[in-house]
Amino acid sequence: MEDPCNPKFILIDDSTHGGVVITSRDPPVLQVLRDPPGNIKDSLLLTGTTDRILYKQERPRQPKRYKAIMKQVVGGAFCGFLDEGLENNVIDILITESQRFVEVGLRPAEKELQTQQSVERIMAKVKPYLRSHIKVYLDSICERLLDPEVNLRWDFRTNNCQNFCDQLINRDLFGPLLSRQYAAEEVQQTGITQLYLMSFVCRSNAYVPETVKSRYDVPNGLTEEYLLKFRYGRHEESDIIDTLAEYWYDWGAFGKPLYRYQDVFPWDCTEAYNRYPTKCGDCNIAKHAWAFPFDSWSMVALHLTRERQFYPSLDLDMGKAMDDVSWMRSRLTVLLAQDALLSAATVMAKSQRFHETTQWLHNQENPKLDRLKLGGIHRAQPFSHHFEKGKYHLYFLADWASYKRDVQIQRYERQRDGRAKKPDVSIDVSNDSDVGDGCGGFACGAAAGCVGGCAAGGGGCGSCSNGGCGNCGGDGGCGGGCGGGCGGCGGCGGD
Repeated sequence: MEDPCNPKFILIDDSTHGGVVITSRDPPVLQVLRDPPGNIKDSLLLTGTTDRILYKQERPRQPKRYKAIMKQVVGGAFCGFLDEGLENNVIDILITESQRFVEVGLRPAEKELQTQQSVERIMAKVKPYLRSHIKVYLDSICERLLDPEVNLRWDFRTNNCQNFCDQLINRDLFGPLLSRQYAAEEVQQTGITQLYLMSFVCRSNAYVPETVKSRYDVPNGLTEEYLLKFRYGRHEESDIIDTLAEYWYDWGAFGKPLYRYQDVFPWDCTEAYNRYPTKCGDCNIAKHAWAFPFDSWSMVALHLTRERQFYPSLDLDMGKAMDDVSWMRSRLTVLLAQDALLSAATVMAKSQRFHETTQWLHNQENPKLDRLKLGGIHRAQPFSHHFEKGKYHLYFLADWASYKRDVQIQRYERQRDGRAKKPDVSIDVSNDSDVGDGCGGFACGAAAGCVGGCAAGGGGCGSCSNGGCGNCGGDGGCGGGCGGGCGGCGGCGGD
């Protein structure tokens, strides 16, 4: 489990010892492939029930593969938020040290000494910049770890990784969407004006499937859906990036993403129900990332742990590895997206009006409303709710798969643009099953029949290859309204 506040450590729920292993995390993967440092062997083990015991131990460093990262607390470092003056000092010395010329002919030991001296000079500037905030973060996490009420032993039902992560976060401290603004006396004592930039922390019973009934409802977000599948016992082997990318490579049969940024953030940011006119492909990185802010921040963190071998070539020849130029472009896109997220969030966090208008979300009593922070746009991308309520649990193929690429894109955009023009969730603009929410896009065979109602989504199941859904009477039109979508093709119901 990733420590949500501190970027230097990882907490691992250790079921063997009934405790928690604390170890260091690899730095972000930004350049060429490399092996993890082999000289980092020290770790901590915290165990015990009422009395906590802390051990120091050596354990071999193992490669780690993360399936999803929840970026629940955004700290706000290096975006002009925490302390702009100290931040500029750190940036200046980083530039100075990076330009420092290493003399030719020095022995390796002397070069290593120069590098170490540069690091020490940089850290002398970084520590005052981050110290006060990191102290609060670590104090909060340590307090939770030492609390006898927090169970350290892993249990599949009662204390899995996500439940354990929920227990570690102090919701009084990190619960509000924006950090409270510290009073003048507190600023003098702590050196903190605001503790963090933005928080997506929710109460534990906030993670629920959402039924969308109008365009003003907030549908489940991408990471939220991925974790709902885990919470309800349907485990996914692929990580969330690969799982979302399967839409373009496998299910949609395009061979690669259609528009810019989809190789890094695999979604179509076109909004449904007349909410925003700009379509994916015409968007910039800020529009694409802010379509799903929680998912984008979480996915940036996950990208920075992935090495090049986890990415397919953007060429249609899938046997080729990603070349150096594509790899660097991918890393720059990730960093540009992070910059766009941080820049906009900094403006929000500095706005007193925005603070006032978002206070209700933290103060309301219904924990299910907490999940509003996890959502994003209404997706005009057809058949994009992969994990919702068990939809799309069978493999299927888009009916445009056998066409040439330009026809594939034309048929995809016809469905997407039809949904984008709809006035609302339950109002269709066409009787054509290929437009809007109908099941016409995939030849699913309606293998499991309908379990809900296609009529609620504004479309029919007329294009299912069995002539309709198994529970609709086979008339192809779902005139009776059968609820939440075909077991094979999914996306007929709700959003």
